[in-house]
Amino acid sequence: MERQTTSVKVIKLEKEAKDNTLVFCFFKDKLVFSKSLEELDRNLDNAISNPIKNKHFKGEKSEIREVYAHKHMKNILLVGLGEEQKLTFDVLKNIIADASKKIRNNGAENFSIFLDSFTSNRLNEADVIENLVLSSLMGMYQFTEFKTKDRDKIKNVRQITLITNSNKNFDSQIRYASVVADAVNKTRDLVNTPPNIATPEFVANYAKELARKSGLKCAVFDEKQVEKMKMGCFIGVAQGSANKPRLVVLEYNGSSKKPIAIVGKGVTFDSGGLNVKPYPYILNMKDDKGGAVAAMHIIEACSKLKLPLSLVVITPLCENMIDAASYRPDDVLKAYNGTTVEVKNTDAEGRLILADALSYTLSFKPQAIIDIATLTGASFVALGYIGTPFLTTDEKLRDRIKSASEKSLERMWELPLWPEYEENIKSDVADIKHLSEEGDAGVIIGATFLKNFVGDVPWAHIDIGTTVWSKVEKGILTKGATGASVRLVLEMLRNWK
Repeated sequence: MERQTTSVKVIKLEKEAKDNTLVFCFFKDKLVFSKSLEELDRNLDNAISNPIKNKHFKGEKSEIREVYAHKHMKNILLVGLGEEQKLTFDVLKNIIADASKKIRNNGAENFSIFLDSFTSNRLNEADVIENLVLSSLMGMYQFTEFKTKDRDKIKNVRQITLITNSNKNFDSQIRYASVVADAVNKTRDLVNTPPNIATPEFVANYAKELARKSGLKCAVFDEKQVEKMKMGCFIGVAQGSANKPRLVVLEYNGSSKKPIAIVGKGVTFDSGGLNVKPYPYILNMKDDKGGAVAAMHIIEACSKLKLPLSLVVITPLCENMIDAASYRPDDVLKAYNGTTVEVKNTDAEGRLILADALSYTLSFKPQAIIDIATLTGASFVALGYIGTPFLTTDEKLRDRIKSASEKSLERMWELPLWPEYEENIKSDVADIKHLSEEGDAGVIIGATFLKNFVGDVPWAHIDIGTTVWSKVEKGILTKGATGASVRLVLEMLRNWK
């Protein structure tokens, strides 16, 4: 899957802007021009100031007005940011993403954003630039891999220019935002790829190629090797599919310290098994590989950014299908660490494959483990489509996630791991069962089960069961895969000490 790339640069404010589309952002309560902007406006025959004077543009939040200055063949976009005191990066990201989409849809191949039009002491300029780049690149995402008609009509922006009065060098912010946006968008691509194509083998081969290009160490274990490793839970889930499972291990060594481990759930299609999913819940089950795909692109981004840490990514890849060989409710499976697990519902397969992957991760002696999984529909009951629940055994990990959530703008909310929940997974016939038969506290019960497979290593569980997918096209979101958790985890790793 080859993506159309968009390059980004920062230049000093000039009298003559060379791009076809010029973007100016204004606060509702601060429709004023700096000297440099006044000079530029005069060169454009007052094309910027006239709509403001005529009150055709008021700077309301998310307001967009197009102005055509035919003499200079310029398309000018006036973008409203609302009241200055109410502007946050969360608001800014969606406004800029929507403006970028509009520019792309208008057919422009390049555009410039004039930072001088909305400078504010409330917002750090370096952070503004980083957020503008990330928001624009994410907002313009489109998945066109399987479109065969009118491909010549697909529109792409090739260049974004940020124009500033500052003498500072913002290369590091542009570099970071571009790499993160690329990781998010490639995660979206692979999650959006149909399940008849993105089989476990396909995704494993994708990981091999990603590792080759990024200089990562990669090992892929097939079904026979996984069986010899005695990953009974993983094999149990996978045995009903004609597409055989794969276990992928990726390693990045940017430090001599113990690695941080990321485990990603990789169910490339989830039918629910014998407890088959009813319509419409079976739709979009290609997104059940979202955790694994995010983890792969997180480690690739770490390699590109040359972050000073070591990272190991482990992704169990399989399908959960219906067959005479499928695992059943009431089966007892033995996990990699020897724990026996009573199966209560075959549609709670993700925690089973993660049990073996998490246990295996301990052999790398990690300093911390983070798992990313489309684990439960209960995440929707807890937080809807707005935020992602997480649970952790470690106070430092909790602080890292909360700090990264605020900076990355991925909303996270902690749920508890109180010991009382352990009663819900006690089994009469095995060591534990993987599901509470009462059906309550779904996100917490899933994490309580997984806690049995991480030993004493600091661990956090991120349940992207709902936020992996978007049904709306708004701001940085497009319909389909969201790339959930990529920005969050990279922000954590960026500041890991």
